[in-house]
Amino acid sequence: MSSRKPPPLIPRRRHEPCPVCGEISYSHTGVHPQCSVRQADAKRLERLKRERKAKTPPAVAISPWQRLCPKCKAVQHVRKKTCECGYNLSLARPQPPAGTIT
Repeated sequence: MSSRKPPPLIPRRRHEPCPVCGEISYSHTGVHPQCSVRQADAKRLERLKRERKAKTPPAVAISPWQRLCPKCKAVQHVRKKTCECGYNLSLARPQPPAGTIT
């Protein structure tokens, strides 16, 4: 007895790899639907990233010994009572250091 299978009567169609991701694609166009969406959204997502980056100010690294003035956003030492802009920092609530649970 032979354990080999007989050759198929109808030859299988060779599936081409997706040009975007390189995986075998079974869609009619040869590109995965997910890859098509990713390609279509790439320009829009890049534009949104640029706009978001331009809109948000750069983050200021604040140590536990510093705080921001709520009025002028200047970095002040925690022991300082008034800011250079004239805001009374003793009225402001002290901010907990980053990474602590309140």
